[in-house]
Amino acid sequence: MLVGAVSDTFEIRGRGLVVATDTPYERLPRELKLRIGDPIEFRSGGSILRSTVVGIEHSDPWSPKQLFAFLLPHEVVKADIAIGAEVWTVEADAEPPLHLPTAAG
Repeated sequence: MLVGAVSDTFEIRGRGLVVATDTPYERLPRELKLRIGDPIEFRSGGSILRSTVVGIEHSDPWSPKQLFAFLLPHEVVKADIAIGAEVWTVEADAEPPLHLPTAAG
């Protein structure tokens, strides 16, 4: 399921890479159930990078108008994720599409 596109990324030392999407919480699909530990894919320029969600980010005070953001493992760095890349949820046991090269292996 398409979550949105990457609008920004920033690294938090000791925690990992935060990915902010261009989609506010209030516009996320109701059927989206993204949880810590779920696999996620970034698709850009014919390549795929697959990672895992390690946190769901929010600020205080929270508002449904805030952009949806999540945390990736510390092994993923800012240079790995292109601004504008599509963010997709995937099944845990799904194989990457054969016709697209995988950016990370």
